[in-house]
Amino acid sequence: MRRPPTENRALAAAALPLALAVTLASAPAPTSIWDWLLPDDEEEQGEEEQPSEEPTDGTEDDEEPEESPEPDPEDGDDDPEEDDGAEEDEEEEDGDEDDEEPDAVECEYRVGEEGLVEDEEQFLEAVEACQAAEEDGTLPEVAVDETDDCFTGSTRTSGLTADRLTMTGASYDGVVECSTDEGPQRYLRLSMSTADLVEGELWFEDAGTRMSLDLPELSMDGDVVLHVTEMNVRILGIPLTFTPDFPPPLLLPIMIVTDVDVSDPLAATDSMTIPGLNARHNPEQQ
Repeated sequence: MRRPPTENRALAAAALPLALAVTLASAPAPTSIWDWLLPDDEEEQGEEEQPSEEPTDGTEDDEEPEESPEPDPEDGDDDPEEDDGAEEDEEEEDGDEDDEEPDAVECEYRVGEEGLVEDEEQFLEAVEACQAAEEDGTLPEVAVDETDDCFTGSTRTSGLTADRLTMTGASYDGVVECSTDEGPQRYLRLSMSTADLVEGELWFEDAGTRMSLDLPELSMDGDVVLHVTEMNVRILGIPLTFTPDFPPPLLLPIMIVTDVDVSDPLAATDSMTIPGLNARHNPEQQ
């Protein structure tokens, strides 16, 4: 990415939201109904001998069927079929629940054009996948570019807030390392063709004193490059936070974020306009 000559570039602070759910009708075992069969000479035995009230040896054979009634084959067939159906229902429900959870394996950080998607839903799904990976301890390692030709960062505590930030032609360029008076510092690097800020405030602290500059409107055009150490924004009303340890996995070509709050912002642009201050800086017209 082309970086305008240092002497002709305006440093300003800008924020990017990159981040911006199973009876047996036990037919009572058809207790088999057993018919008691009498011998052929039933009538003769009835006249010669009265049946005894107590069981005799001859009746033991008749009672045997009661001890081991044969099961109805239809009962045995019903059980496995119903059980199998219940198990299949449970498996389908479990499968549906698994599909609704973000897949931590899908978390992947992409930069440049490979990291662009066309709608907010895709962007949010990617962010949720990385949030799940962070909770599971499987978040991908973030590569750091130590050779980026970035500005020398300030060691003073500073920030930029705004009601809304619109980034057109947005691109996440990765995590870079910039030098400061206190050593190297990691930043999120974002680039875009234009950046429009509404109701912003740029502030910093110096020797315990807070100083700020109100920015009712601010517009940067050209090769806009933003470096921030942390970005807090809302997309579709959902609060998101991006840092060098948790960068945005994807971006939208046109990002519109609200409730912007970024830390340690550095910005470079070809042209910057601040109507509320009646000031404009354009090095090409000098």
